[in-house]
Amino acid sequence: MSLLDLPNELISRIISFLDSPSPFDETVLHKPISWRNLKQPWQVDDPDHMPDGTPFWRDPLKQLSLTCHLVRSLTMPLLFKHAVLHPHRLTEFLAFLRDQTLTHHVSSIVADVPGIYNHLHPAWWARLLNEVPVTRFSIFAPPEVLAEMAGISADSADAWAFDMATQILRFDQTAEDARAQIDYDNLPNFLVARPWTNMTFNEGSSLLAYTTYEFFLRRTPSLLTALQSNHSAAGETLFANLLSFEFIAIFPFYNHIDEILKCVRRMKRLKRLFIKLCPEPDSTVLHDEIEQAGGHLDVNDPWNECETSWMLIAHTVVFLTMEGALEELHMDDVKVDGVRSTLENSLVARLQEWWAYHGDGSGVWRRKSLGLVASAPVAGQ
Repeated sequence: MSLLDLPNELISRIISFLDSPSPFDETVLHKPISWRNLKQPWQVDDPDHMPDGTPFWRDPLKQLSLTCHLVRSLTMPLLFKHAVLHPHRLTEFLAFLRDQTLTHHVSSIVADVPGIYNHLHPAWWARLLNEVPVTRFSIFAPPEVLAEMAGISADSADAWAFDMATQILRFDQTAEDARAQIDYDNLPNFLVARPWTNMTFNEGSSLLAYTTYEFFLRRTPSLLTALQSNHSAAGETLFANLLSFEFIAIFPFYNHIDEILKCVRRMKRLKRLFIKLCPEPDSTVLHDEIEQAGGHLDVNDPWNECETSWMLIAHTVVFLTMEGALEELHMDDVKVDGVRSTLENSLVARLQEWWAYHGDGSGVWRRKSLGLVASAPVAGQ
């Protein structure tokens, strides 16, 4: 008996074993990159002849889809489960999904937005969210574009020092909320266009700014600090709804982390907080950016900023222990061998009264019984 002799349901089940997570989600912990120059599958004139090179095409599924029409029809929903979009080709993208009956099979989309883009009514993101009920929506864009989408002005005076060409903003929503329709004639702020429950923000690397005079006075181009300084009502609503928040950066300044944490303190419903301030252990970004800067960087400065930032994070966790609903803290920097012991010992010493460490090397702290913290003083106020 051959594969094609099996019932379609069994073939689909076999194909499902080739499914894999979004490649974007697997790289979100790294310095942001752009896939702007890569051709997407829905841009191919002949879908039966799909070229190599796009990270969102998982090779086993792609190769299987080329075997025959039956297997192709069963493979397509998984092959396009995770998609990447360039907004200027939105109409073509939506037409492709409709023609292939794939609209309701796409679960996550990454939008790669250029630095100069027309966001006139109707907003591209509103059209996309109305027609494709994704539960995860990610945006690659320069800091100023993210600020524009959020309806606020960006502080870009020191942007030249950081050279952050791209940052990542990722939101999650429930499947039920994904089916709600946005009113084009009463367009909401993007931040509250959906009741987003989870938010990930990858700010990128601050290393180049360490090469400038009095680097600690430089203001990092950041959506979160812009929301803070602009007293954004949409930002406040967003923060109030979040259940999970992930902040990723590479050696941010401790005074910038202090500003980020002011936003985190507004997330009173937050259940999980994930923070990463160091590069991945196998990353070459530190070497690469020191080389790019011509060696004009004291390597002690970034690590010192990190250590101070960890203590500020601990103070905010204690605050959310008293004033919020936080249940889990994940400090991803424990993956770096050289700082693991310092980070673990510092946070355990500060949090042990209210939080239990999950185990050496895990980077995970979980809140103890609520009754144990009822009468404790609030830190950091």
